[in-house]
Amino acid sequence: MYRKTLVIAIALLAIFICSQAFAQQQEKSKDEIISIATSAVKEKGINAEEADVIYDDGNQLWMQKIGVITELDTNPNHGVLKRGFLKNYRTVYFDFKEPLKDVWVFIDKDTGEVLEVYTEQ
Repeated sequence: MYRKTLVIAIALLAIFICSQAFAQQQEKSKDEIISIATSAVKEKGINAEEADVIYDDGNQLWMQKIGVITELDTNPNHGVLKRGFLKNYRTVYFDFKEPLKDVWVFIDKDTGEVLEVYTEQ
C-alpha cells in the first residue's frame, strides 16, 4: 500500500514539474510584453504616457534603426549597439515627441525578463 501511494505521488510530482516547465516555455503575448516594457520604462523614471508605444513585431523597426546607426561610427549609440543579444527577444519602442529621446525596451520573449532599457543618445 505504501509503495503504491509513493509511486502515485512521484507520478503526480513528475506531471506537475513537466506542466510547469511547459508553461514557462510559452512565449509571452504582445500585451504582456508591452505591459512589462511600460513598467520597465516607468522604473527608470520616464513617463511612458507621453510616448506612442509601438510593439515592434518581428523587431523590424529595431533592425532598420540599428542598420542606420551602425553605419555611422561617430554616432554615440554605436558602442552600445555592437554587443547585441544572445536571446530571442521582442522589442517595444517608445516614440517620444521632441525634445525627449526615444526609448527601446528589449524583453526575452519566453521569460519576460527585461534585457535592456535603451535610451537614444
